[in-house]
Amino acid sequence: MIVNPPRAAAGFDNQRIVYVRAAHQLEYFAHSEWADTPARMIAPLIVEAIENSGTFGAVVLTPSAASGDLRLDTEIVRLQQEFDGVPSRVRFTLRASLVDNITRHVLAQREFDTSVAAASDDPRSGVEAANRAVHEVLESLAGFCSDSVGRWRPAAADGPAGTANSPRGR
Repeated sequence: MIVNPPRAAAGFDNQRIVYVRAAHQLEYFAHSEWADTPARMIAPLIVEAIENSGTFGAVVLTPSAASGDLRLDTEIVRLQQEFDGVPSRVRFTLRASLVDNITRHVLAQREFDTSVAAASDDPRSGVEAANRAVHEVLESLAGFCSDSVGRWRPAAADGPAGTANSPRGR
């Protein structure tokens, strides 16, 4: 499986940590930032989660010289600490599309969304809650990929499932 680096929706494509006090109004902590953009930090975690599922023989993050029959495209829709209740919560939403690289058909799409309570209303607790939220979503993403590939038949299949054309060999 080939994994494209995640894209990020506007407002979430930089190192600034987002918080929300009012609906649809993104704000940024003044003195706290991510070590890198969320998309770049999450990319290797996506690969690791899918590898750990054991469904695929190889999972490779692009750019790479490797090719594969399946491609995973993801987008970070939101990663924000929300202060609309007590305790504050971190909300993480990831959209995923699994694509047959041969036919270019979308095999499956899903949006994953979770909200995790922060221990306190500060950036450090928000980061800890974000880590838990990302882990939860990526476990669900790996299951989604495994389930979706179980229903997939390669376009160039020359044998029954379970032979050289099984997902494990891709």
